[in-house]
Amino acid sequence: MTRLKGLKSGWTGKVWVWLPPQYNDPQYARTGFPVVILHTGGNGSGYNYWSNPKVLPAQEDDVRLAGAGKAHPFIMVMPALQPSSHQDTECSDIPGHPKMGTWMGEDVPAFIRANFRTLKSRDGWGTAGASSGAFCAVKLAAEHPGDFKAVVSWGGYFQPDTDLHWSAKGRRANSPDLMLERTRPDLRLLLIAGGSPQSRDEVHRMNALVKLLQPPTVATTYIQPNGEHFTKDLKKLVPMILEFLSANMRGPTNG
Repeated sequence: MTRLKGLKSGWTGKVWVWLPPQYNDPQYARTGFPVVILHTGGNGSGYNYWSNPKVLPAQEDDVRLAGAGKAHPFIMVMPALQPSSHQDTECSDIPGHPKMGTWMGEDVPAFIRANFRTLKSRDGWGTAGASSGAFCAVKLAAEHPGDFKAVVSWGGYFQPDTDLHWSAKGRRANSPDLMLERTRPDLRLLLIAGGSPQSRDEVHRMNALVKLLQPPTVATTYIQPNGEHFTKDLKKLVPMILEFLSANMRGPTNG
């Protein structure tokens, strides 16, 4: 974990980075690794539950799946989501608030590229998020399609939902659904919703987004049987998420 002061945003926040076992293996000394940025749900102030194996064993699952040839060994990057528990900026640069959109979308990736052996092409970069983090994953990939190839949304929403003041223009400019509809980026999306009666809104939001998408944007959808909006349900899907990202991103490459 480090505290990253963004060169462009000026914001300082926590970032956790996990390196796969292969990263320090002499056989991989000249190898660049694919990167996945994982966005937490909840208020995300000062923590990211993807970094806690007791909550989500993403790293353990990646080691196991990579060993079986089912997933890439990823560099996992897990930034804090919010400047405070009382300030949900939804990964956006809202006037009068910390520039979290710039910090998340530009400063964090730049820090990773500068300090780790990553794949340089967008084909080696993906992002995934849960709930409010899913909003961020989709939004940031739509804003920076030259930097990302694959995106996963679990229990996400696709229009601003914060209680901070948005102008009508600002809301439209920061709505992932409108961004994807307008720009049609070359992204591969996995959209996941719960299948329980309590998760009907998730399914509705997912289906509404799919109707807006046009090639080359491609979406795969999955409704988790009896799934609800709890981390215990997300935990079951971590292998699926890693396998989807691996199928749509380049693996470790020499040079």
